[in-house]
Amino acid sequence: MKIISGTHKGQNILTINDSKTRPMMGVAREGIFSSLQFQIEDSMILDLYAGSGSMGIEALSRGALYVTFVDSSDKCVNIIEKNLTKFGNNYNIQKMSADKYISNAYDKYRIIFYDPPFIFDDSKISEEISNLENLIEEDGIIVCHRHIKAVTSITSKKLKIYKEKLYGQSRILLIKKL
Repeated sequence: MKIISGTHKGQNILTINDSKTRPMMGVAREGIFSSLQFQIEDSMILDLYAGSGSMGIEALSRGALYVTFVDSSDKCVNIIEKNLTKFGNNYNIQKMSADKYISNAYDKYRIIFYDPPFIFDDSKISEEISNLENLIEEDGIIVCHRHIKAVTSITSKKLKIYKEKLYGQSRILLIKKL
């Protein structure tokens, strides 16, 4: 996998060879970043369930001010660290569960990449998305990556799905804070 655009365009992103993680297809990443192209520069970004860190790394390459990567896996944290060796110090990596990070974080983010495992129950996903409303800036965006068959409902009155795209087995939801 490679960085699609920006200052590190073409740089390889190492991925994890593990059935529990699945890197997002390049066409899906490209579609997401086309939709977000004017919101990324100089923004604070959160990459939850970061895996290899490909979404946050792409955002850094495209001018994000700062990215926080969150993953509970030692393998994932190690691969993120390897992938970020050519970047400055405009990021941090938190080795913890996403729900623990969500409940303890105090920063506000312009964009949150939310890519939980496909095996998670839809009710858990809906609950975590609702809890993200406290971490997102006004008019901020949550990019949610789910399996095409998943049913994700938004229970928060402060969040609304405004765009949905399908890429292979992936359903990408763009959720805006109202």
